[in-house]
Amino acid sequence: MILGVSPTKDAVVIAHTTGSGTALVITSIRSVQFQARSGDDLTALLRRLVDIFDRGGKSRRPTIALLASSSGRFKSSVEAIKAEAITELAAAESGLPVVRVTAASLKTVLGCATGQKWQARAAERFNPKGRHERWSQGAAGATAAALKVAGNI
Repeated sequence: MILGVSPTKDAVVIAHTTGSGTALVITSIRSVQFQARSGDDLTALLRRLVDIFDRGGKSRRPTIALLASSSGRFKSSVEAIKAEAITELAAAESGLPVVRVTAASLKTVLGCATGQKWQARAAERFNPKGRHERWSQGAAGATAAALKVAGNI
């Protein structure tokens, strides 16, 4: 099982997936809302993520596919960068491996056409009929990160 994780400015989106490569399937999408105004807010986010990561059980420990923050032209917000750090800390506390995935690598993994954005391609591939009511840009990132890691396992 791979948990695709996409930190955004106000939520950490987690896509639970099974399978690998072309057979990757989303079993659920969860959005953990947060605010990053104080240390208490970040501690609360850490506890919620540890609880989610620990639910996987001891026999089948998931791998965390973490969509890394961008630092280039389209920079991530400070809140998203904080959420990324808290996600890595939660995974470490839960004893789960983290594989960082860059947004730049997702076009190739998803097989985007020339000029196509990876977010649109992820929606075409994993939510073509709008089945996932919680689909968002964060869900696209989390799912695409899981796909990248699934192809490398």
